[in-house]
Amino acid sequence: MTRRMIASMLGILVVGSFLLVFIPAFLIRPFVAQSPRGMTRAYALRSISPEATLVLALLGGGLVFSLWRNCRSIPRRAVLVLAAILLLGSAVVSRQNHFEWMFRPLQSAEFVEIVQATHIDDSDMVLGVRLGRESRAYPVRILAYHHLVNDVVAGEPIVVTY
Repeated sequence: MTRRMIASMLGILVVGSFLLVFIPAFLIRPFVAQSPRGMTRAYALRSISPEATLVLALLGGGLVFSLWRNCRSIPRRAVLVLAAILLLGSAVVSRQNHFEWMFRPLQSAEFVEIVQATHIDDSDMVLGVRLGRESRAYPVRILAYHHLVNDVVAGEPIVVTY
């Protein structure tokens, strides 16, 4: 096989590995309408991407090694290093949940009596929960950052989200 063919194969592996990570992240964007078909595709790609990106990284590593041995040019070696970084980066990122990067659950919510809640306006929307004799109101404005609140109401652990 010629070096050009090997380099082309390496490029295809890098692009394929990147797309396995990028497409699901693009299709499953918060605050954007998603179609059932797009979600099905995104979750299918997310389910195969950890193994597929690892295989592509191993194959790409072999191609990088093959090209590296006969490469004397520093710019070309830099491209090979970049290809290896992209392949390894895709393999690592495919194992991450990017939603955890964006939305951090609020673990220890602090509550005040309604008369002390001076940071809440009368026009603020809230999500309300009532269990037994206990009630909580979770301001949507504050939930917009965390998206999740772990809490205990009337002795029952709950997760508040929207």
